[in-house]
Amino acid sequence: MTNTTGLIHPNNAEMRMYPTEELIRIHRKEMMAEAERQREVRSMSAGRRWRAIARFATRRAESAEQR
Repeated sequence: MTNTTGLIHPNNAEMRMYPTEELIRIHRKEMMAEAERQREVRSMSAGRRWRAIARFATRRAESAEQR
């Protein structure tokens, strides 16, 4: 069995009790940061997709000119 005394000791400097409102703010901040990260990923992904479509269209146009 592991020793958890350090985790629950009242004088432990790392132990902090958060009021409910503070926990809600922390959670909301984390969720907003994750949403922003996902927005950035989606925009980069969309940019790659449109570049791929543009390259495909360019190749098709070039091959149509050669015919």
